Order: sequence, then structure tokens, then C-alpha cells
Amino acid sequence: MPATNQFLIMNRLKKTIAYVLLSTLTTVWGCREDVEEFHPYTPTLEDLGALLSQTPGASTHTVFQFGGSIPDTTLTTASGVRVFLADTEHLFGYDAGTPVPCSTCPDLKVEVTVVLSKGDLIARAVPTTSAPVDTVLESAGVVLVQASCQGKPLQLLDNRYVKVQIPATDRVDMLLYNGVVDTQAQLAGWATDGAEAFWAEWPVADGGVRTGYELIVQHLGWSNCARPIIEQSSSFCVTLPAQFSALNTRVYLVFENKLAVAKLSGNDQSSEFCFPEAPLGHPVRVVAVSKTGGQYWLTNYFTEIGSNVELDLSPQPMLEQEVINFLKTL
Repeated sequence: MPATNQFLIMNRLKKTIAYVLLSTLTTVWGCREDVEEFHPYTPTLEDLGALLSQTPGASTHTVFQFGGSIPDTTLTTASGVRVFLADTEHLFGYDAGTPVPCSTCPDLKVEVTVVLSKGDLIARAVPTTSAPVDTVLESAGVVLVQASCQGKPLQLLDNRYVKVQIPATDRVDMLLYNGVVDTQAQLAGWATDGAEAFWAEWPVADGGVRTGYELIVQHLGWSNCARPIIEQSSSFCVTLPAQFSALNTRVYLVFENKLAVAKLSGNDQSSEFCFPEAPLGHPVRVVAVSKTGGQYWLTNYFTEIGSNVELDLSPQPMLEQEVINFLKTL
């Protein structure tokens, strides 16, 4: 074959190869999306709930059982919190308002759950923030009172109440806040009608006297002896690595010198968690508990609330028992 023809063939072949390569690259780059998609881990909030439920001590939940008529009585828990029941024949009823005299109930159960530590506030998912406005509350103690007759829930009848007494040594003005529940019957925050928490004293078994707050509670459920932290506030946001979202993580502001905890809100498609009304100047710990796959994670970061805080934090891998032990120290 003449050299000229060979040269022409080779030149055409090079052009063909170059065209094919260019077409392929164009197709590849044309199909590429410059949008990063967020793929959160499998939801593990149920696993987190099971982990956190191991934090409170057994003595924080007390069950009192009765059969038949009972006189006026005071239920005392291991922590010294007391619940006073009076005129029990006219105290309880079912949801429809039907009275249930204690004498007609062969198995009356009254359960008292006491929350007096910040770790337990996190564990029982009862942060101290008001609803619907996210004001942080300083608490003197949170109490859950429930009653049932043969397993069927009871309520207080109209215009009836129970007295709840919470031990304390330092007196400040406190109010009664009632738990606000959402459509899933989960605590969504706290609301008050301005009812005062009275300062009182009462005798104890060793012959001494104890002081504390007395609440007149007209609805069974969650009650909080608290006061609002009314100060200038600002947003407080935390961003975690991309694998953490509201599907597998809970994030809290834990106040250092007060019984006060605020939960930061997030969503399933973001690793950012925020609280809109954090009171300025307070020392806090940012505590995040997460689970991805079979691994637990913990964030424990000390800071002070400033204006429009935006933190980037990285959780550390932890054993299950290590997370529980940490929460018990709060």
C-alpha cells in the first residue's frame, strides 16, 4: 500500500478514536449531577429510647396498690416526694366523668415517677421548656402521677386535686406547670395558668421537719415545679457529621447550675439541630446521644450561650454502658 494511503487511513482512525472518546466523556459528564444527596442511617430512635430507659434508678418510680376503701393517705417515695390523697371516695373517675369510689375498686394502683436530675430529664424525654413558646424553665422537680382501677386509667374528677410535695432547701418563687401532650400522647412541653407553688413544711419519720414546695395538682399526669428563665435569648444551633440526623440522634442543652434541659430540634434530612430561644450567658453542656448501626455515640461539649451560636461538633464512639454512666452523672 502506498505510504500516502497509509497516512490517510491512520489519520482517519485517530480522528475516529478521538471522536468516540469525546462523545463518551460528554455523555458521562452530561449524566453527572452536582447535587450531593443526604442518605441518613436507618432510624434508631427506638433503640435510643431503650438505652436511655436504663438511666433512671429503680427508686424513681414507685407503685402503691390498694384494695377497697382507703382513708386520706400520704404516699411517700424514696426521694422524699409525697403525694397526698384526700376524700378518696370522690376523687377518681374514668375519662367520661363516671366516678370510681375507691371502695368499689379491688385493685387500685397509684404510680409516682419522680425526676430530680438532668440525666433523668433526658432519659425520660421530659426537657424543661414551655409550650408552645420555647422558654427554658428552671425546675425544682418533675413528678408524674398516674392512677388506674383494674388496669383501666383513672382521672381526677372535676374540682378535685391531689397535693404533691417536693423537698427543697432554698426558697424561690415557683409556679405549677402542667405537661402538654401531643397527638401521640408524648410530652411536648409545659404550660401554666399561673398557679403558685407554695412553700411548706411537713413532719418526717425521724421526728424532724422537711421543707419544700407544695403543688395543688388538678389533673393527673406530668407536673413541674418551675419558673421561666426570662432573659435575652438567641438561637443556638449544632451541626453534626452527615450521618447523624433526627432519625438517630437526640441533642440537648444541659444547664450547668440549674435543673434545666432544652431539646434541640432537627429533621430527618439534616444534621443540624437548633433551639430558638436559648438564654444568653448561661454555661451549658451540649449533649448528643446517637446510634448508627450497632454503634452508640456521645457528644459532651461545654460552652456558654452567646448570640446566634453555630457549632460543628463530632460525636465520639461509646459503649452502651458508658453512655448510661455519663447520663447518671449529670
